[in-house]
Amino acid sequence: MYEGLGQLLEDAATRVDVWTGHDLWTFERRSPAAIEVASSEVRRDGSPWGDRPVKTGYQLGQMATKFTVEMARCMAPLVRSARPAPGVEALTRTSLEAASVVWWLFELGLTARQRVCRMQLLRRNSAKELEAAIAAVGGDPSVGTRETVAAVEAYGDELGLRPFGQKGNELEGEVRPGYTARVKRFTEDVGYQGSYNLYSGVAHAELPGLGRLMQQTGTLRDGTPVYDAGPDPRATHSAAQGALKAMMGSVERIVFLFGWTAPGRSEDVGAWIDHVNDELARLKEW
Repeated sequence: MYEGLGQLLEDAATRVDVWTGHDLWTFERRSPAAIEVASSEVRRDGSPWGDRPVKTGYQLGQMATKFTVEMARCMAPLVRSARPAPGVEALTRTSLEAASVVWWLFELGLTARQRVCRMQLLRRNSAKELEAAIAAVGGDPSVGTRETVAAVEAYGDELGLRPFGQKGNELEGEVRPGYTARVKRFTEDVGYQGSYNLYSGVAHAELPGLGRLMQQTGTLRDGTPVYDAGPDPRATHSAAQGALKAMMGSVERIVFLFGWTAPGRSEDVGAWIDHVNDELARLKEW
């Protein structure tokens, strides 16, 4: 089972990496993405937006999806080694966070303006966290001058967007969910409920997370059980499933937004998702 899961993670990472490569990272004519980039939105000075504001959001989705790929590749050797599960669970947690960005940013039915507002919310929050990190280590503030809160706000004003509200977490009715809320929505939508809470406990070294690491490895002469860190195939399978869900969920959003309906595109995606789910079920039975 461990070898099968490791191979499945590597195969899925390779496949998703192809779909997010430069050659295939294009949207079809008349797709939601094509409609968005051709929007009639204008800047504050009256000039057209052009496609860059919307495409910038697409590039973030591409980066986040590639991030889930790298997490899967990091997990594969850990899974194959049949070690205890906390390492793969911590990586799964990160994968789910990256996938939740794509899930929220690429939500269906948004207008170009709404999509750009969501991207602006993510950019502003990231800039704020970067500034805080630089200050925490006593670094040179000029290191982060390319992406600052002020620069993000100035760009939004240039596009003709209204000012941020709710301490930077709201923009023209779009509200940035917190990390936990965003992941919770993603995991519920893809049928992987509760996983983020479990893996956060592992990442934070909470007592339940530590306790799940322990397996009975022996018994003292008086009958007292001895516990130590040990492998747990169920936990490893579940964590690998989470990393695969992260990649599958991201690709699902991309397929609908980009209108990948041409032969060799959406058909392959659907067949691939079915294959991954079948393999997961087979390995779980085994």
